[in-house]
Amino acid sequence: MSTRIAPSRERLLDALRQTPRRPLDAALQGTLRHLRASARSGRGVLADLLGRAEGFAEWEHYPPRDALDARSGYRFYYHAHAAQQRVRGEHGHFHVFAPRRPRRADEADYVHLFGLSVDARGMPLRVFTTNRWVTAEHWQDAAWTLRALRRLDLSHARPRRVAGWLEHMARLFAPQIEAVVLERDRRVAERTRRRPREQVLEDRRSHILSQCAADLARQLDILQAADLA
Repeated sequence: MSTRIAPSRERLLDALRQTPRRPLDAALQGTLRHLRASARSGRGVLADLLGRAEGFAEWEHYPPRDALDARSGYRFYYHAHAAQQRVRGEHGHFHVFAPRRPRRADEADYVHLFGLSVDARGMPLRVFTTNRWVTAEHWQDAAWTLRALRRLDLSHARPRRVAGWLEHMARLFAPQIEAVVLERDRRVAERTRRRPREQVLEDRRSHILSQCAADLARQLDILQAADLA
């Protein structure tokens, strides 16, 4: 079972007030532009990923070879599990990764930052973390992961609108993402007191380690209450 995190409104207010203002403002304005454009066109963010596909297939990656920002090394993909494995209202979810330089040939060159579940319009439902075996990532602790999250740059990834939306969501929901990453590490540390770390990270019974609801309307309301919107 994964841990569900539910930060209080006061905690989110404090965290957002401590967030650097410039990237937060850029994310907010970009989000509002996207919402207006989607309302005019009737096309949600997922249309740019799936619009040309003959049929959306469970477990397939979209784009097929993932979306890579060749300049920054950050990447993402979108997919969906079988319907019975999804949370209520979920169409699918994104996985977002940071680059790392492997020390050995058998090490992965990427680190999982967070997952983002969305509905059929591409609107956020929850952020979450996964155990290492899920994405075969190179495991890094919360401190490294959160530093990489703050440097997230998908400006040269394609599809551009999807990449921009993901980057905006990472900025706006940074407090929730930080909370689930910290909880992920706490759970792993707790389990490694009883079993070897490698067994814990490769335990197929443990998929989602932590999750938190991500409600965009509520987040915008909190930003306004914090005089940030």
